[in-house]
Amino acid sequence: MKKLVRDKIPDIISDETKFEILSNEDYRLFLRDKIIEEAKEVKSTDTRASLVEELGDLEEVIRAILEDASITYEEMDSLRQAKINQKGKFTQKFAMIEPDENLI
Repeated sequence: MKKLVRDKIPDIISDETKFEILSNEDYRLFLRDKIIEEAKEVKSTDTRASLVEELGDLEEVIRAILEDASITYEEMDSLRQAKINQKGKFTQKFAMIEPDENLI
């Protein structure tokens, strides 16, 4: 099973492990798999320290996706702010009981 790893992992891991350089198309697909992997790790954390670490890993994948797509962090953040203005944040902890998918 192939798995996207950080750039220094080939230097850290034993010589018996094989690595390959992904094509740009495969890299994009692997980044999207990686973001799901990291999000699941965020979900399963049970300490503050591990939550901080996993959120950092998740942000690193987000930044890699942004860079690959030639999107600046500021561009994404601007759209995030616009969505906050339109729909709000998550601070009030609302949970929709019968979701209307058209509104979310």
